[in-house]
Amino acid sequence: MLRLYILFAAIYLIEGITEVPFILNVYLRNILRFEPSQIGGILFLGGMWFVVVKPFVGLLADSWSRFSTRWALLFGLACSAAGWALIANASTPLAMGVGVSLKILAIAVLDVLIDGMIVTASNKRNRSFIQSMVYGCRFGGAMLTANVAGGMIGGEAAAFVQIYYFYSLLAVAALLPVLIYRRTDIEAGRRQGGDQQQPAVQEPLRTRLAQLKNPAFGWLLALLFLYSLGADTATYFDPLLEERFSGDFLGTITTVYYAGLLAGIFAFPLLRIKWSVRVLFIISLVGWSAVEISSLSLIKVDPAGPVNLLGGAIYGLGGFFNAFSGIALLTVATAMCKIRGIETFAFAAAVSVKNLTDQTSVLFGGYLMEAVGIDWLFVISCLAGFLPFLVLFKLDYSEV
Repeated sequence: MLRLYILFAAIYLIEGITEVPFILNVYLRNILRFEPSQIGGILFLGGMWFVVVKPFVGLLADSWSRFSTRWALLFGLACSAAGWALIANASTPLAMGVGVSLKILAIAVLDVLIDGMIVTASNKRNRSFIQSMVYGCRFGGAMLTANVAGGMIGGEAAAFVQIYYFYSLLAVAALLPVLIYRRTDIEAGRRQGGDQQQPAVQEPLRTRLAQLKNPAFGWLLALLFLYSLGADTATYFDPLLEERFSGDFLGTITTVYYAGLLAGIFAFPLLRIKWSVRVLFIISLVGWSAVEISSLSLIKVDPAGPVNLLGGAIYGLGGFFNAFSGIALLTVATAMCKIRGIETFAFAAAVSVKNLTDQTSVLFGGYLMEAVGIDWLFVISCLAGFLPFLVLFKLDYSEV
């Protein structure tokens, strides 16, 4: 399992380093001067790769005997390298849209394969550990990037371009962990969970897909949809903070945000000893909505005041509660998508519902920002944070 853990950690680490959102958000708005609706359109269209590619690749991985996970991972890394190189040279919405599409296509391919492997190899004993490990790597890498990049970005495009070229080279460096893992490691993980049955690959695909027709999977889809429904705020709030304060300030509070995420990630398995996943999920939803609305105070405070202390407190708590909700949601999804013979497709299809809603929220947030301003954008986002309560108590947590 060690080589498998290295692969999981490496891919999530690279995704964390390359996916600090404020770097691209500030570049699109403050350097290239794109309008919020244009930014929303670029991110929405690029994000559609999550919705289309993840279930498609998941279905191929589960149903095509000649499908090569290793070659698919290499393809994803190649798209990432090409996408970031194109973003570094793009100056129009069309060119930027192509670059963003390539890098999101890469994430979609990498995510669906790695997540499918996690679903297959995980069991009750290691499920929370794996989720904490991969998200610790992702957010640890993001925290490092935010801390370094915050001091680099400013009014010039050169620093952004250097960062994007570094991302492109980093994708190439990820080849090593892809080459060293073995498929037998996945079967070893399955056996560690006490699952000695043979995979249901001999059954017809239609029979395996019929397993999705159950109320539990339907409630999971509803939870993922409601969890992501709302209006995105970070995409349009980051450039405002950079303009009002500085890139250093934005990098500092983002670093604290990721520190809060890490704290939540490592606290989650410990608190789960005493409390259930559902209880932790409820705490996270209420806490996140409270933090979301309090973020508005950052653009009201005097720049000469204790903004670092206030921003750090808000973003640190936001990261902590976001970690709880994210791990709780994915722990539930991982358990409910452990459907023999179609684990990869089931998880990819479920997460695609979340991704589609996420990207719609980004697009909706851009138009809402232009129509009603930042204050109402946050109010709507805060209220939307309570929507998961509509279905939260419908799920069966006995296998989580």
